[in-house]
Amino acid sequence: MTKFGSNIKKLRESRGLSLLDVEKKLGITKGLISRYENNLVDPSLSTAIKFAEFYSVSLDYLVSPK
Repeated sequence: MTKFGSNIKKLRESRGLSLLDVEKKLGITKGLISRYENNLVDPSLSTAIKFAEFYSVSLDYLVSPK
């Protein structure tokens, strides 16, 4: 199991961003972002790429267990 949700949550919090901030930048609802962060659903590849680009990290980083 990947740690995508945990990793994007850590990145968001480390940058002092709210769910609403990310929603505005990525065009993904904060409810869906929350479900990603809590590992309730997995994003599509295109959505995972959006997160990687937004946080300036690799996809490998986002899915690697920490």
